Amino acid sequence: MKVPDNLSLIQDLVDQIEENLGDEVNIPLLARQFDLSPWHFQRLFKSLIGDTLGGYIRGRRLTKAAQLLLDSEMGVIDVAFSTGFNSHEAFTRSFKAYFQKSPKVFRKDRPSVLLDEKPLLTMELFDHLAKGMQQQPEIKVQSAQTIIGFSVKIPSPFNSNENYCDLLYSPWKSLLAKETAFSDRTPGTYYGMTVSPSGEFVEETLDYIAGIPVEDADKRPSEMMTYTFPEQLVAMFEVFAGTEDSLAKTVDYVYGYWLPNSLYTRGNGNDYELFENVTNFEDANLMSKYVLPIVKK
Repeated sequence: MKVPDNLSLIQDLVDQIEENLGDEVNIPLLARQFDLSPWHFQRLFKSLIGDTLGGYIRGRRLTKAAQLLLDSEMGVIDVAFSTGFNSHEAFTRSFKAYFQKSPKVFRKDRPSVLLDEKPLLTMELFDHLAKGMQQQPEIKVQSAQTIIGFSVKIPSPFNSNENYCDLLYSPWKSLLAKETAFSDRTPGTYYGMTVSPSGEFVEETLDYIAGIPVEDADKRPSEMMTYTFPEQLVAMFEVFAGTEDSLAKTVDYVYGYWLPNSLYTRGNGNDYELFENVTNFEDANLMSKYVLPIVKK
């Protein structure tokens, strides 16, 4: 069976799951519908997605439950039953383990950012997993590094669907015009990152920084800003940077699938996009690395 057929098979499965989140999932029955053994069926899903079928279903149910708690007036027990949980206790236990808050506290606090939510699988995300990024990251201790760069305010992607890609042109243009003035920079290396002033990503606007690593940040012009990364353990995912939404799909995969199934939790600090050995940003085969701080569970 060719990969595109497999992806189509998985999409059919996802559609069934999404339409029946409140129903009990019978994996042997599903496998027979797709003419596969239960073992092959589950192995195929995990090999394509990087997540177990059970983990995906549980995550989608809890993500749907979180949305209902925030967007409806349904009681907690009604939310539990509508998303496939057979008791208030089982739902509360699973919800708290997943989102680190009980359903009641979650509804009261109304968090605007849910890094643990399980995004819906689509053919576009499947294609990205197959062609646009590596599923298994490089794990390494990254040395402390100081960058200098230019920043711009952008609408928070967590609170708005507003397209901000055009806003990123200005800081990158300014950076590329100034970089040759710094003899202590690392040639061909660039950082792109979104910073939350509070560290919680709850603001309506965030700061996007385009920067270069330098040895001595004190020499920077006054219009440039400084950011320092501490030495930290990181996971680095190689990403094809040729499309505007490749980074967004990578973030969906990292937080929705890889991190919950890994040996790590997210560490303190900011995620960032790292470009290395760049000679031309217009290169159709340009690659980057999506980097996030991690700690062992």
